[in-house]
Amino acid sequence: MRTSQARRLAAQEGSIRWRCPCCAAALYKANGDWHCQADVTHRFPCVDGVPVLLNPARSVFRADDFTPQARTTFKNPAAWALWLGRVLPSPSRDLGTERSLRALADALRLRPAGARRVLVIGCGDGTAGYGALEAVDGVELLETDVSLAGPAAVVCDASDLPFADGQWDLVIAVAVLEHVLEPQRCVDEMHRVLRADGLVYATTPFMQQVHMGEYDFTRFTRSGHRWLFRHFEELDSGIATGPASVLIWSIEYFLLSWTTSVGVRRVIKGLTRLLLGWATWLDVPLAPRPAACDAAGGFYFMGRRAEVAVVSAREMIRYYRGSDAKK
Repeated sequence: MRTSQARRLAAQEGSIRWRCPCCAAALYKANGDWHCQADVTHRFPCVDGVPVLLNPARSVFRADDFTPQARTTFKNPAAWALWLGRVLPSPSRDLGTERSLRALADALRLRPAGARRVLVIGCGDGTAGYGALEAVDGVELLETDVSLAGPAAVVCDASDLPFADGQWDLVIAVAVLEHVLEPQRCVDEMHRVLRADGLVYATTPFMQQVHMGEYDFTRFTRSGHRWLFRHFEELDSGIATGPASVLIWSIEYFLLSWTTSVGVRRVIKGLTRLLLGWATWLDVPLAPRPAACDAAGGFYFMGRRAEVAVVSAREMIRYYRGSDAKK
């Protein structure tokens, strides 16, 4: 039993308005499983106390994928590999999330009690954390993913979120949209579950090699990322990962292209990060430069929900901010 996840979900379960991911009818829990009020064939199991709320008609996942032995998106590395990953320099530097989370925490503090509900889509393996958000008094944070390798309290696909409309104050999706088949549908789902003045924060790669293997599907330029969130007023945006990180990834993946040996690939990754990890500091002075947008590893977007699109197709031409931007 995944005790901590089950306890977190139990604390919020009654206040959440649940929605069937298959037909959008209400859900209820009975005899340990979840059921659709409108269609008895829509039945959703719990695995180790975590509800698996997926629409098999659209998701690449099925409930059977979430057995204790299933890998899904995250591998289960050995303890020594986890330790080595923490010791070695990272091949990339996140330039936006920590600062953005502080700004979002300040925004949540201005909201009344009971209006500080945060939905995390793609919480990953639990190593990221949410820093400033967790320090906000009265914050209610629900973590979801399509993997049981981390702290997810609910397994769900962002293409069909199992929540009724307009009940979250903030939705976070860090390094998620590259791993979904229909990014626009997922952003539309975020828009749907947010309150009228709800906030969103997302980071998505642009110049990054394939990661997470078969679960990697797409990339976005800065302009493409903005268009994806066109039904949100932009509060802040910028480079999440800079050109120096892209260079390190490129060298690492060039060397990895020569072999499929697990052992050799681990050596290549270790040596690349040990020898070149320091160069990620170059992203700090590069990030404010407009030309860096053309070579960035990825972008972040922070926005507030709007009822209609706040940018038009024509305005997207003027949104470009790279080396070829008109002066």
